[in-house]
Amino acid sequence: MRTHKGLPASKPPANRVVVFPLDSFGSPGTSEGARHLGEAVREILADFRRETVPTRANAWCPHTRLVEAAFDTTGELSLWRSRGHRLAEKTFSRGEHLVWLGGNHLSVLPLLDVIANDPRAGVVQLDAHVDIHRFHDTVEDLSHGNFLRHVKWEGAPRVVHLGNRDLLIPAEEKRRFLAEEISAEAWKADEAATLARVATATAGWDRILLDLDVDVFDPGFLPGMARPVPWGLDGWQVLRLMESLPAKKVAGLAISEYSPGRDREDRGLEILAWLLERWLVCRAERFAVAEGT
Repeated sequence: MRTHKGLPASKPPANRVVVFPLDSFGSPGTSEGARHLGEAVREILADFRRETVPTRANAWCPHTRLVEAAFDTTGELSLWRSRGHRLAEKTFSRGEHLVWLGGNHLSVLPLLDVIANDPRAGVVQLDAHVDIHRFHDTVEDLSHGNFLRHVKWEGAPRVVHLGNRDLLIPAEEKRRFLAEEISAEAWKADEAATLARVATATAGWDRILLDLDVDVFDPGFLPGMARPVPWGLDGWQVLRLMESLPAKKVAGLAISEYSPGRDREDRGLEILAWLLERWLVCRAERFAVAEGT
């Protein structure tokens, strides 16, 4: 893996948390979901600053900064893709670990644009849907349901897709846009084989973007999804997949499609905030172990 100037290979990079509350062109209300998750991160960082004894948060909180994109004007909204692209490219170029808290899943497209330009980078995407929809009642224009059709890859598509429960799209159509597809059914039937397939598919990549659409989870486990689909994954299955990826290769984690209006007593928010905090602390500790500290 290439290393960034001035950054030892075993030292955890700084974290840049970007709140990108876009919910135009699908899943209205998820912009508030992005803001809620951003506020959860702010509260964690504020708690860390108030704490007077060492905790595991020392491993990541001092190296974490949060920024939020605004979409208060039509001008800001019209430039959403290029603005997101610049934010992502700037973070990656600095060697920082990007945490992208998006509104709908379309909000993650600028990250895919950056990854697509690097033939040694790819995406591990967790989603109940394959976002290549093209049916009689869907639009051809860019939307949260078809954005994978709008990614311009350098070479073949480099998306490993997991958790699909789609009942409409033919397998040959999905193969046009995915490097590998593992359905929720196959994942649940043989988790070890799933992790092995992901490891094989991503072995040649230097950088991995982990793209988590929250509807990969079972709606009975995590309420607050914009488009819930039954028979999804549980928390530990998703967490084991995430943590099976080499920490040094994962350049970023994107979370999208959390809809607080569909949540129940903030249960979904609390689960996602815990998952995000777990990801950041364990990632930092894995680097520390590799360094021998």
